[in-house]
Amino acid sequence: MAQGQYKRKLTTSCSAEERTSESRSLILERFILAGVAAGLIVAVGVGIWHQYFREKPSGEPQFAVEIRCNVLNAVVVVRSPEHSDTLIVCEGSRDAIVFLAFQGLDVPRDIAIELFARLPAVVSATATGCYLESERRALVLVYSQFRKFKTWFGIPIDRSLYRSLVSHEVAHLVADYNFKISKPTIQAKEYIAYVTQFSTMEPAFRERVLSHFPCKAFEGDWQMSTTIYMFDCMGFGVRAYRHFLLLTDGDQYLHAILNGEALSE
Repeated sequence: MAQGQYKRKLTTSCSAEERTSESRSLILERFILAGVAAGLIVAVGVGIWHQYFREKPSGEPQFAVEIRCNVLNAVVVVRSPEHSDTLIVCEGSRDAIVFLAFQGLDVPRDIAIELFARLPAVVSATATGCYLESERRALVLVYSQFRKFKTWFGIPIDRSLYRSLVSHEVAHLVADYNFKISKPTIQAKEYIAYVTQFSTMEPAFRERVLSHFPCKAFEGDWQMSTTIYMFDCMGFGVRAYRHFLLLTDGDQYLHAILNGEALSE
């Protein structure tokens, strides 16, 4: 499905929370600054934030626990300051790997996920996870820190949400290995990550999350812009997933994104 296949229309984003005009102006200011800072990509709100940067996190701790999970032909290495989160991180990783492999993506043999009580300083204070493109490492908050956000996607935080957070980050990593273009757009990366995240949730839990977002599916590529994502990252994710559900050739559309035939500027 090539970009520009649909007639362009104006569209609005949706959100689980109402925003004031002041907050919108702050978001716009942040978006402008993000455009100036080449290579730095952030989302808006308490959602999944992503930084695509080259700096290695400073002062990285020595991890107390390192476990390895075998998923298909991949080995997932989970490093954590504590043992309690490692099993669910393996489960979230498996969810993403199995889903994306079923869609025909190649899965790297070695995948690294590291858990932190505090993410690197260059990441926003409201970040829950990030992906280091240059090092192909996924970083996620430990669950005890993630819970401090209280709610996420409009519902109280629990381990099901945490598992989906891991799936989102691992999807970024796997997709990175499969992009055939050097500079995919933000919306291309996030479409794949959010589709993976929602597709791998338990059906009843997924419906509970989606019920907080009454917005409709994206009608086509022309509606999925960096601006829409920056203003409402969660709404973008919900609309992307609903768009994916309407496709008769979802796997082909994902490959069109990876090949630069869709969601490219």
